[in-house]
Amino acid sequence: MLKNFRDIISEGLAMDGTGKLILWIVLALAFSALCWYICTNYTKLWNKRYHVTGGFHALCGIAALVTFFAVLAFIGLKNTKPVAERMVEEWSEDVVDDDALQNSTFQYAFDQVAASGLENMRGYRHPSQGGLIIPLSHPETQLLVSGIYAGAACRDFGAKYPFLGWFLKTDEGVPTELIAADQQAWFRRHPGQNYPLEQGFKLGVRQIQDQLQEQTGRIVRITRGWLALLFLLVQLIPFGAIGYMAYQDLTHNQQIAKDYSDDFDIDNI
Repeated sequence: MLKNFRDIISEGLAMDGTGKLILWIVLALAFSALCWYICTNYTKLWNKRYHVTGGFHALCGIAALVTFFAVLAFIGLKNTKPVAERMVEEWSEDVVDDDALQNSTFQYAFDQVAASGLENMRGYRHPSQGGLIIPLSHPETQLLVSGIYAGAACRDFGAKYPFLGWFLKTDEGVPTELIAADQQAWFRRHPGQNYPLEQGFKLGVRQIQDQLQEQTGRIVRITRGWLALLFLLVQLIPFGAIGYMAYQDLTHNQQIAKDYSDDFDIDNI
């Protein structure tokens, strides 16, 4: 999932061209430097004597690094739609020609049809023995097999593009009613012909393309929300630790001053 997310961000940034990419990097560096400066100096608001130690500078450096990548990711997400569309287009061209996926799906569909009892399997060899045909004489069988193929396509996309697949719910496959409607439309256009097995793959592709159009805005909003939350959580570590140490230092100095005042004897002047 992280690789898929990283690819979307890097391609999204690259789409803006070299000039803007340099601008985004400079902007991210500026935010990182500002984060580091504020982190190491904000305690001066209540404890001007406190100085951040080297260990806390390292924490601030990590926070600044997270800031750098968070800013770039936040910007890169604005091009999620065209990047994701390219990924879906590239996958849709490959999935139909994926022999391994075709073979495994065909064998699974054959086993499911045999287990369903809807068809007379006598005379049909199992795919592991060279069988090349699945009997589809009943509408229920056609619906079953089409759903298997469509689901296999969706899961394949989710495995190859897990970040997008999580949002598009590719593990749920294609709704049965959509498959049935597609079959009816197919038979109206091709009376007397068999409904092709590969049509299930095409249904999966269509489902993902439609979902992508609907979900792109949500993907960007939710991901940017995650980035903002991650940013705040990471900043909380150095800011909280340094603030606490500065407060402890201030309290310690005040206690020393109080003890000195209590021990001071005006008669000894």
